[in-house]
Amino acid sequence: MVAENSSRPAGSAAPTLDRPDFLVRLGVLLPCSEQDIKEAYLAKAKSAHPDVGGNHDEFVELQTAYERAMEYCKFHTGRSRWLAESVERYIEQQQVIAEIEKRGGRVTLDHLDWLKQEIGEDFAQVLDTITGIRFSGPSAGDADIDFLLSLRKRLGTLRWLDFSNSKITNRGLLKLSTFVDLRKLDVRGTRIGNAGLKLAKSLPKLEWVGLSGSGVNWFGRFRLRRWLPAVQLG
Repeated sequence: MVAENSSRPAGSAAPTLDRPDFLVRLGVLLPCSEQDIKEAYLAKAKSAHPDVGGNHDEFVELQTAYERAMEYCKFHTGRSRWLAESVERYIEQQQVIAEIEKRGGRVTLDHLDWLKQEIGEDFAQVLDTITGIRFSGPSAGDADIDFLLSLRKRLGTLRWLDFSNSKITNRGLLKLSTFVDLRKLDVRGTRIGNAGLKLAKSLPKLEWVGLSGSGVNWFGRFRLRRWLPAVQLG
């Protein structure tokens, strides 16, 4: 890896060499390996993490940059194999999406825009990943949570869930602890109470929780802030 020179004179810009912005964010120059990406991320995370006084939003940006940089690196170090595996994953994911929509759910996908230049816009869609799922409204409930749990091995990229105005219970909500990478959770307008908020202890990356109109009182909100000081409440 060619690292950015920390001794560069003040006011001089680091060369981007057409690098994707996530590599620029990590401060990594090309060529780079997966190990280079990990080392750069860990070095920046030491000072960027909110627990050591870093900015929450900037830390989230750093995490996103790391995830995308790893995918970029895998693509460039083993393109043929990577593409073949991606097509298989895409087929499985389409089946998952169809099952979710059949139950009345809605799926949000994340797109790897940098790939459009590499392999073309039409083919780049095979790299779309499921980042959000919405099962809101009175027809949604604990059965939908159990359904998502049955798909957990294929939902490793899930980042947010929306169960607003649904009939989920505290018991059902606690089952979501398996999705440890969740960053946003919407339970507004539900009967979820303070007991259901114990889920937050299992979700270290949680950034936002929608609680308006739920059964969570002021004490529940207070405890949630103690467990996860950086979490934002809606």
